Amino acid sequence: MLTISLFTDPMMGLSYESEPFLRKVETHFGGQVQCRPVMSGLVRNVYDFVDPNDLAISPEYAIAQYLPRLAQIYNAEQSISGMPIQITELALFSTERPSSLPLNLAYKAVELIAPDKAAAFLYRLRFATIAEQRPTTEFNEILRVVEQVGIDKTHFERRYHSDTAQAALEQDFRCKKSLQIDRLPAYLFEYKGKQQLVQGVLDEQALFTIITKLTDGKLQPQAPAISQSAVKKLIEKHKLISPIEIQYAFGLENMAEVEHHLTPIFQQDEITKIIVPNGWFIESQMA
Repeated sequence: MLTISLFTDPMMGLSYESEPFLRKVETHFGGQVQCRPVMSGLVRNVYDFVDPNDLAISPEYAIAQYLPRLAQIYNAEQSISGMPIQITELALFSTERPSSLPLNLAYKAVELIAPDKAAAFLYRLRFATIAEQRPTTEFNEILRVVEQVGIDKTHFERRYHSDTAQAALEQDFRCKKSLQIDRLPAYLFEYKGKQQLVQGVLDEQALFTIITKLTDGKLQPQAPAISQSAVKKLIEKHKLISPIEIQYAFGLENMAEVEHHLTPIFQQDEITKIIVPNGWFIESQMA
Protein backbone atom coordinates (compact mmCIF):
# COMPACT_ATOMS: atom_id res chain seq x y z
CA MET A 1 0.00 0.00 0.00
CA LEU A 2 1.29 3.44 -0.96
CA THR A 3 0.11 6.38 1.15
CA ILE A 4 -0.25 9.95 -0.06
CA SER A 5 -0.55 12.58 2.65
CA LEU A 6 -2.34 15.55 1.09
CA PHE A 7 -1.47 18.83 2.79
CA THR A 8 -4.43 21.08 2.15
CA ASP A 9 -7.22 23.26 3.52
CA PRO A 10 -10.97 22.76 3.00
CA MET A 11 -11.18 26.18 1.28
CA MET A 12 -8.52 25.36 -1.33
CA GLY A 13 -9.61 25.69 -4.94
CA LEU A 14 -6.42 23.96 -6.08
CA SER A 15 -7.37 20.84 -4.13
CA TYR A 16 -10.98 21.04 -5.35
CA GLU A 17 -9.67 21.15 -8.92
CA SER A 18 -7.40 18.17 -8.18
CA GLU A 19 -10.28 15.81 -7.35
CA PRO A 20 -10.47 14.39 -10.91
CA PHE A 21 -6.78 13.49 -10.75
CA LEU A 22 -7.34 11.66 -7.46
CA ARG A 23 -10.35 9.80 -8.91
CA LYS A 24 -8.09 8.56 -11.71
CA VAL A 25 -5.50 7.34 -9.20
CA GLU A 26 -8.31 5.68 -7.24
CA THR A 27 -9.65 3.72 -10.22
CA HIS A 28 -6.33 2.95 -11.91
CA PHE A 29 -4.48 1.51 -8.92
CA GLY A 30 -7.18 -0.81 -7.60
CA GLY A 31 -7.11 0.25 -3.97
CA GLN A 32 -3.32 0.09 -3.68
CA VAL A 33 -3.03 3.85 -3.01
CA GLN A 34 -4.45 5.49 0.10
CA CYS A 35 -4.90 9.27 0.40
CA ARG A 36 -4.81 10.98 3.80
CA PRO A 37 -5.67 14.69 4.07
CA VAL A 38 -3.51 16.74 6.45
CA MET A 39 -4.94 20.09 7.49
CA SER A 40 -2.56 22.96 6.81
CA GLY A 41 -4.38 26.18 7.70
CA LEU A 42 -4.18 28.14 4.44
CA VAL A 43 -5.66 31.38 5.80
CA ARG A 44 -4.93 31.47 9.51
CA ASN A 45 -5.48 35.23 9.55
CA VAL A 46 -7.08 36.99 6.60
CA TYR A 47 -5.35 40.25 7.54
CA ASP A 48 -2.07 38.66 6.43
CA PHE A 49 -3.49 38.63 2.89
CA VAL A 50 -5.21 42.01 2.62
CA ASP A 51 -3.60 45.18 1.28
CA PRO A 52 -1.98 47.05 4.21
CA ASN A 53 -3.21 50.33 2.75
CA ASP A 54 -6.78 49.02 2.82
CA LEU A 55 -6.31 47.77 6.36
CA ALA A 56 -5.20 51.25 7.41
CA ILE A 57 -8.67 52.48 6.42
CA SER A 58 -10.52 49.76 8.36
CA PRO A 59 -10.61 45.97 8.75
CA GLU A 60 -14.05 45.87 7.13
CA TYR A 61 -12.83 47.81 4.11
CA ALA A 62 -9.72 45.65 3.76
CA ILE A 63 -11.73 42.42 3.69
CA ALA A 64 -14.29 43.92 1.30
CA GLN A 65 -11.46 44.75 -1.11
CA TYR A 66 -9.77 41.36 -0.67
CA LEU A 67 -12.76 39.10 -1.31
CA PRO A 68 -13.19 40.03 -5.02
CA ARG A 69 -9.48 39.36 -5.55
CA LEU A 70 -9.87 35.97 -3.88
CA ALA A 71 -12.88 35.25 -6.10
CA GLN A 72 -10.75 35.98 -9.17
CA ILE A 73 -8.12 33.53 -7.93
CA TYR A 74 -10.77 30.84 -7.49
CA ASN A 75 -12.28 31.47 -10.92
CA ALA A 76 -8.89 31.26 -12.64
CA GLU A 77 -8.30 27.84 -11.05
CA GLN A 78 -11.14 26.24 -13.02
CA SER A 79 -8.74 25.85 -15.94
CA ILE A 80 -6.80 23.17 -14.01
CA SER A 81 -9.29 20.34 -14.52
CA GLY A 82 -12.61 21.99 -15.36
CA MET A 83 -14.31 21.40 -12.01
CA PRO A 84 -16.99 24.13 -12.03
CA ILE A 85 -16.12 27.44 -10.41
CA GLN A 86 -17.92 30.71 -11.07
CA ILE A 87 -17.76 32.82 -7.96
CA THR A 88 -19.54 36.16 -8.19
CA GLU A 89 -20.17 36.94 -4.54
CA LEU A 90 -17.76 35.60 -1.95
CA ALA A 91 -18.51 35.94 1.76
CA LEU A 92 -15.98 33.48 3.13
CA PHE A 93 -14.33 35.99 5.48
CA SER A 94 -15.49 38.90 7.62
CA THR A 95 -14.25 40.75 10.68
CA GLU A 96 -16.10 38.13 12.76
CA ARG A 97 -14.77 35.25 10.63
CA PRO A 98 -11.17 36.14 9.75
CA SER A 99 -9.74 32.64 9.32
CA SER A 100 -10.17 29.29 7.58
CA LEU A 101 -9.10 27.50 10.77
CA PRO A 102 -12.72 26.61 11.71
CA LEU A 103 -12.91 24.55 8.51
CA ASN A 104 -9.68 22.74 9.38
CA LEU A 105 -10.84 22.08 12.94
CA ALA A 106 -14.21 20.83 11.70
CA TYR A 107 -12.47 18.26 9.51
CA LYS A 108 -10.37 17.01 12.43
CA ALA A 109 -13.48 16.74 14.62
CA VAL A 110 -15.24 14.64 11.98
CA GLU A 111 -12.13 12.53 11.49
CA LEU A 112 -12.16 11.74 15.23
CA ILE A 113 -15.91 11.02 15.38
CA ALA A 114 -16.41 9.10 12.13
CA PRO A 115 -13.22 8.53 10.11
CA ASP A 116 -15.25 6.69 7.48
CA LYS A 117 -17.18 9.91 6.78
CA ALA A 118 -14.22 12.32 6.87
CA ALA A 119 -13.53 12.20 3.12
CA ALA A 120 -17.19 12.87 2.28
CA PHE A 121 -17.29 15.72 4.79
CA LEU A 122 -14.18 17.36 3.33
CA TYR A 123 -15.54 17.03 -0.20
CA ARG A 124 -18.92 18.52 0.71
CA LEU A 125 -17.29 21.31 2.68
CA ARG A 126 -15.29 22.25 -0.43
CA PHE A 127 -18.37 21.88 -2.59
CA ALA A 128 -20.30 24.25 -0.31
CA THR A 129 -17.43 26.73 -0.19
CA ILE A 130 -16.48 26.82 -3.86
CA ALA A 131 -19.29 25.43 -6.02
CA GLU A 132 -22.18 26.78 -3.93
CA GLN A 133 -20.36 29.93 -2.70
CA ARG A 134 -21.65 29.48 0.84
CA PRO A 135 -20.00 31.31 3.79
CA THR A 136 -18.73 28.07 5.30
CA THR A 137 -16.62 29.76 7.97
CA GLU A 138 -19.96 30.41 9.70
CA PHE A 139 -20.51 27.64 12.25
CA ASN A 140 -24.11 27.04 11.14
CA GLU A 141 -22.83 26.36 7.63
CA ILE A 142 -20.39 23.80 9.01
CA LEU A 143 -23.24 22.16 10.92
CA ARG A 144 -25.25 21.98 7.70
CA VAL A 145 -22.49 19.91 6.09
CA VAL A 146 -22.15 17.78 9.23
CA GLU A 147 -25.83 16.84 8.89
CA GLN A 148 -25.44 16.14 5.17
CA VAL A 149 -22.93 13.37 5.87
CA GLY A 150 -25.08 11.86 8.62
CA ILE A 151 -23.26 12.94 11.77
CA ASP A 152 -25.13 14.00 14.89
CA LYS A 153 -24.74 17.76 15.36
CA THR A 154 -24.53 17.61 19.14
CA HIS A 155 -21.82 14.95 19.03
CA PHE A 156 -19.91 17.02 16.48
CA GLU A 157 -20.17 20.23 18.50
CA ARG A 158 -18.78 18.54 21.60
CA ARG A 159 -15.82 17.18 19.67
CA TYR A 160 -15.26 20.40 17.72
CA HIS A 161 -14.90 22.36 20.97
CA SER A 162 -12.78 19.70 22.65
CA ASP A 163 -9.07 19.77 23.43
CA THR A 164 -8.76 16.51 21.50
CA ALA A 165 -9.77 18.06 18.17
CA GLN A 166 -7.53 21.06 18.74
CA ALA A 167 -4.61 18.77 19.57
CA ALA A 168 -5.22 16.74 16.41
CA LEU A 169 -5.19 19.93 14.33
CA GLU A 170 -1.99 21.14 15.96
CA GLN A 171 -0.41 17.76 15.20
CA ASP A 172 -1.22 18.28 11.50
CA PHE A 173 0.36 21.74 11.66
CA ARG A 174 3.50 20.30 13.30
CA CYS A 175 3.75 17.69 10.57
CA LYS A 176 3.58 20.38 7.89
CA LYS A 177 6.19 22.47 9.68
CA SER A 178 8.57 19.54 10.17
CA LEU A 179 8.57 18.91 6.42
CA GLN A 180 9.25 22.61 5.76
CA ILE A 181 6.27 22.84 3.43
CA ASP A 182 5.80 26.38 2.17
CA ARG A 183 3.45 25.77 -0.75
CA LEU A 184 0.03 24.16 -0.85
CA PRO A 185 -1.18 21.71 -1.83
CA ALA A 186 1.72 19.41 -1.01
CA TYR A 187 1.96 15.64 -1.34
CA LEU A 188 4.01 13.27 0.80
CA PHE A 189 4.32 9.87 -0.90
CA GLU A 190 5.30 6.97 1.38
CA TYR A 191 5.99 3.38 0.36
CA LYS A 192 7.86 0.71 2.33
CA GLY A 193 10.15 3.13 4.14
CA LYS A 194 10.69 5.45 1.18
CA GLN A 195 9.34 9.00 1.01
CA GLN A 196 9.00 11.74 -1.57
CA LEU A 197 7.61 15.22 -0.93
CA VAL A 198 6.26 17.31 -3.80
CA GLN A 199 4.76 20.79 -3.45
CA GLY A 200 2.23 22.29 -5.87
CA VAL A 201 -0.60 20.78 -7.91
CA LEU A 202 0.06 17.38 -9.49
CA ASP A 203 -2.07 16.20 -12.39
CA GLU A 204 -2.83 12.53 -13.00
CA GLN A 205 0.23 11.91 -15.16
CA ALA A 206 2.56 13.40 -12.54
CA LEU A 207 0.88 11.29 -9.85
CA PHE A 208 1.18 8.13 -11.95
CA THR A 209 4.87 8.79 -12.65
CA ILE A 210 5.76 9.37 -8.99
CA ILE A 211 3.80 6.32 -7.79
CA THR A 212 5.39 4.03 -10.37
CA LYS A 213 8.90 5.34 -9.74
CA LEU A 214 8.71 5.28 -5.93
CA THR A 215 7.48 1.67 -5.99
CA ASP A 216 10.14 0.60 -8.52
CA GLY A 217 7.38 -0.30 -10.93
CA LYS A 218 5.54 -2.57 -8.50
CA LEU A 219 2.46 -0.34 -8.77
CA GLN A 220 1.40 0.31 -12.33
CA PRO A 221 -1.80 2.05 -13.46
CA GLN A 222 -4.37 -0.23 -15.03
CA ALA A 223 -7.32 1.26 -16.89
CA PRO A 224 -10.60 0.08 -15.33
CA ALA A 225 -13.37 -1.49 -17.37
CA ILE A 226 -16.18 0.96 -18.03
CA SER A 227 -19.73 -0.22 -17.38
CA GLN A 228 -22.94 1.09 -15.90
CA SER A 229 -22.22 -0.99 -12.80
CA ALA A 230 -18.72 0.48 -12.41
CA VAL A 231 -20.03 4.04 -12.78
CA LYS A 232 -22.79 3.37 -10.23
CA LYS A 233 -20.26 1.91 -7.81
CA LEU A 234 -18.07 5.02 -8.01
CA ILE A 235 -21.05 7.35 -7.50
CA GLU A 236 -22.33 5.31 -4.56
CA LYS A 237 -18.90 5.34 -2.94
CA HIS A 238 -18.56 9.12 -3.09
CA LYS A 239 -22.26 10.08 -2.81
CA LEU A 240 -21.51 13.47 -4.42
CA ILE A 241 -19.31 13.68 -7.51
CA SER A 242 -18.70 15.76 -10.62
CA PRO A 243 -19.13 14.26 -14.10
CA ILE A 244 -15.60 15.52 -14.76
CA GLU A 245 -14.35 13.17 -12.05
CA ILE A 246 -16.17 10.29 -13.75
CA GLN A 247 -14.60 11.27 -17.07
CA TYR A 248 -11.11 11.16 -15.55
CA ALA A 249 -11.79 8.03 -13.49
CA PHE A 250 -12.65 5.96 -16.55
CA GLY A 251 -10.56 7.76 -19.17
CA LEU A 252 -13.58 8.83 -21.22
CA GLU A 253 -12.98 11.04 -24.23
CA ASN A 254 -15.64 13.67 -23.64
CA MET A 255 -18.70 14.64 -21.64
CA ALA A 256 -21.01 13.00 -24.19
CA GLU A 257 -19.52 9.63 -23.23
CA VAL A 258 -20.02 10.41 -19.55
CA GLU A 259 -23.67 11.34 -20.12
CA HIS A 260 -24.18 8.16 -22.16
CA HIS A 261 -23.24 6.09 -19.12
CA LEU A 262 -25.20 8.30 -16.71
CA THR A 263 -28.49 8.43 -18.64
CA PRO A 264 -29.81 4.99 -17.62
CA ILE A 265 -28.84 5.65 -13.98
CA PHE A 266 -30.78 8.93 -14.08
CA GLN A 267 -33.73 7.08 -15.62
CA GLN A 268 -33.71 4.63 -12.72
CA ASP A 269 -33.95 7.59 -10.29
CA GLU A 270 -30.79 6.41 -8.54
CA ILE A 271 -29.02 9.75 -8.95
CA THR A 272 -30.01 13.40 -9.15
CA LYS A 273 -28.34 16.34 -10.83
CA ILE A 274 -27.29 19.35 -8.76
CA ILE A 275 -26.83 22.48 -10.87
CA VAL A 276 -24.12 24.91 -9.75
CA PRO A 277 -22.72 27.99 -11.48
CA ASN A 278 -20.77 26.86 -14.56
CA GLY A 279 -21.55 23.17 -14.19
CA TRP A 280 -23.27 20.35 -12.33
CA PHE A 281 -22.73 17.50 -9.90
CA ILE A 282 -24.32 14.11 -9.33
CA GLU A 283 -25.73 13.04 -5.98
CA SER A 284 -26.48 9.43 -5.20
CA GLN A 285 -30.02 8.47 -4.22
CA MET A 286 -29.10 4.79 -3.88
CA ALA A 287 -29.98 3.16 -0.57
